[in-house]
Amino acid sequence: MYNSIEISTKNSFLRKVFMQMFLGLLITGGVSWYVVQSQPLISFVANYMTFIIVAELLLVLGINFGINKISSGTAKLLFIAYSAMNGLVLSVVMLIYNPYSILYVLGVTSLIFVGMTIYGLKTKEDLSSYDGFFKGGLIALVIVSLLNLFLKISILGWFISVCAVVLFTALIAYDINRIVKIFQSNDLTEEDYNKFSTIGALMLYLDFVNLFLNLLRLFGKRNN
Repeated sequence: MYNSIEISTKNSFLRKVFMQMFLGLLITGGVSWYVVQSQPLISFVANYMTFIIVAELLLVLGINFGINKISSGTAKLLFIAYSAMNGLVLSVVMLIYNPYSILYVLGVTSLIFVGMTIYGLKTKEDLSSYDGFFKGGLIALVIVSLLNLFLKISILGWFISVCAVVLFTALIAYDINRIVKIFQSNDLTEEDYNKFSTIGALMLYLDFVNLFLNLLRLFGKRNN
């Protein structure tokens, strides 16, 4: 059981995580919107898409594997940089899909996120027991997705999106559960809490964005 001080500290930690995640989403959305207003920027993104995606991957790996070596301030800056670069990539989505369709799917994604967040916070079950399932599911999803880039089988693409929606919906609750367990680690300094709040924000940001994109592939209406 938590005492009142522990509950207050826990809530402060979670607020920091959610605020950073929300900031990341705002940056991504803002950058995407700005890019689609400019033809030169759209051309730039199209020409350097591969480079941008590789840079994104390196940033995520840098945050995750270098978190013990970098400061909390550096971790935040890397997360902001990743959010901005992801905005460049997702600007393509804003060109493909109807704006009203994007807003609708964004609303559905938000509702799912809130629901699974509440479940992850309230459940008494230790979701870490599903760690192997989630890791295996993510690896399988990446492999099959890469294969379908070459096979281009539409029904397989649909199946991948369905599986991804299920997986990332469950991952929201799982990651929330993990974030709470980070808070419960008594050997963490204030600097550690600051760094891991950024890691937590990144995890939830990725869950949200991937859930949104796969719901959009399933239910989004494309521009004619």
